[in-house]
Amino acid sequence: MAGLQEPISTRIRADLDQTERMPGVARLVNDVLDESTDVEHLLTFLDESPSQSYRAFADALRHTFSTVLREQLDAARNELSPHHSALYAALIDMHEIPGLNEHLSGFLTLNYDVFLEHAITDRHSKAVDYGVSIHTLAQPTNPSIPVLKLHGSFGWVRDWPITAALDHDGGFWIPPGIRKPKNEYPFNVIWGRARELLDCDILRVIGCNLGPNDWDLISLIFTTQHLHSSAMPYIVEIIASLGTASSIARMFPYLGVHSLIDIPDIGDEVISEALAISRDEYSSLTDMKRADADLAIDARMRNPFAYWLRQKGEVLLRQNATVATASGIFQDFMDAEV
Repeated sequence: MAGLQEPISTRIRADLDQTERMPGVARLVNDVLDESTDVEHLLTFLDESPSQSYRAFADALRHTFSTVLREQLDAARNELSPHHSALYAALIDMHEIPGLNEHLSGFLTLNYDVFLEHAITDRHSKAVDYGVSIHTLAQPTNPSIPVLKLHGSFGWVRDWPITAALDHDGGFWIPPGIRKPKNEYPFNVIWGRARELLDCDILRVIGCNLGPNDWDLISLIFTTQHLHSSAMPYIVEIIASLGTASSIARMFPYLGVHSLIDIPDIGDEVISEALAISRDEYSSLTDMKRADADLAIDARMRNPFAYWLRQKGEVLLRQNATVATASGIFQDFMDAEV
């Protein structure tokens, strides 16, 4: 969302000639809407206004959000294709490595794009299990991978049954907002399936800056993590910068999140590579020096997702395990120049 605030603000201002007819909207845009505005907050406030003009502006803002995001997603796909789903493909293939001793239960995602589905269907020739009945253009015969899109998708067409495609032309989605309605089909079913999927050992949060706007998701994580009738709490690993992990830990201490340096077999190597010191030396740093050390580690991780994937591969290699799979996707990722 942070990356979309500036282009959304710019686009809305460019369209002011259409909004000036709405009393007060132009003033609102000039006084409130800028690159620092939390779009989810603003949409929630506008939706709760009794004024039809402001509610209409909320619809216009949602349309602008959708347009800007679709444009950026399509631009990324066009620039990087067919490698726009490369990290997802490597992640999936990593779970095919015999020595990993992990089983991929599935994915929960807040993303509206279809990059993950591309990795599953086009790179791995597997089917996608969306958790509800969805028609797709192709039905791979190999086993399926659960992908629960908690807020819907730009690749879905609102129909019965829902139709899905590997493009961003559709749109059956829950728009941004503090209150995200999910009591109706298909979202009530998807969120129910998400609870079942979280009967797991490790939840890895990749590229998601969990915050107060994600309260429903935080509640789902807490209740499945701590209120299971028989299992011990699962581990929450934050695959992101140390700054992001620290922020999540401060806001939601009861989740007991693990940053990259807290992950067994990986954390020591991360500290050693970035700082050339041991974990004991890192642990003995003062708060001020620890903050500087964390910044140095974050600077080394241009892409925390790719960095973590590579570290997982290095662990296997240090254990004299192979990283070879039938598809060779993960091996190609490890062999690629950093």
